[in-house]
Amino acid sequence: MTVVARSALAAALYAAAVQAEPTPGVREWRFDVTADGVPIGTHSYVVREQGSRRFVQSDMHFRVRLLVVDAYHYEHHASEIWQDDCLTSFETTTEERGSSTNVSGHRDSDRFEIDGAAGKVFLPPCVMTFAYWNPRIVGQSHLVNAQTGAWTPVTSEKLDREEISVRGQLHTADHYRLRTEKNRIDLWYSTDGNEWLAMRTRTNSGHVLAYQLR
Repeated sequence: MTVVARSALAAALYAAAVQAEPTPGVREWRFDVTADGVPIGTHSYVVREQGSRRFVQSDMHFRVRLLVVDAYHYEHHASEIWQDDCLTSFETTTEERGSSTNVSGHRDSDRFEIDGAAGKVFLPPCVMTFAYWNPRIVGQSHLVNAQTGAWTPVTSEKLDREEISVRGQLHTADHYRLRTEKNRIDLWYSTDGNEWLAMRTRTNSGHVLAYQLR
């Protein structure tokens, strides 16, 4: 099956699964994103909850302009299906610097299989992506990079609570820090653990990306 056919099939299965069950609860996060304080785009998540299942759509659009020329363009789209806190399948498409990458994965009975640029990778049956909307990622030792399919070691620590501005209002937030070999990712959640409020990450090139809820 070609990449295009596989992507079309995944989208069709996702839509059919959503339509086959009662209307789910929907949670949305829509962020404006800056790089070193300069607006570069948006990142949105839509999570449809149906009992213990979650259907997740993620869309990222970044564009850096130099005068009237697009100096950098990045698009990332992901569809994920979860059972409780275990990923059951995902499909991503990423366009960056003129090239396109497609990665997919699904869970079998005793393992999770990823098909990416490096070929097939087999992981434990219950895995999580960098699903920032779910605070439980901070308790994981590894997370799946959905853009590359890499099984990424992570460490995390809980920092002091902070007062942060969200949509013009101050909120007390729990502050966590995730570290990978290349990145440091700061995350803020509501103190009841139910709401993702903000994110800031330093890229391996030294730029700081900040997420601000719309």
